[in-house]
Amino acid sequence: MRHSRAILIPAFLLIIFGGCYKNEPVPVAAFTFKGTNGFKIPCKVTFINNSENSFAWVWNFGDDSTSWAKEPVKVYTRPGKYIVTMRAYTESQKEWASTAQNVVISDTVK
Repeated sequence: MRHSRAILIPAFLLIIFGGCYKNEPVPVAAFTFKGTNGFKIPCKVTFINNSENSFAWVWNFGDDSTSWAKEPVKVYTRPGKYIVTMRAYTESQKEWASTAQNVVISDTVK
């Protein structure tokens, strides 16, 4: 019995402490954007990532398209109001934060 305790205790400690992730600061999700063509279609929008304490990002551009890029570029070809969301993750991906902004694209003036 003594021998099995010697094996079980280190195994238990490995399971408990080996599964812990490092103490990471909570991320802050933030971005700005700029667009071409006066935000009229077709409009190429560049998203500038201003997040802090983040390692990975997931973007949703409000039209069912997504990206994992740090600073993606999206071309909008239809006018409308698009709610763009960005989720910023820590390196362990245990912590995350999100933010959203409206991107309004107008029709081309004829």
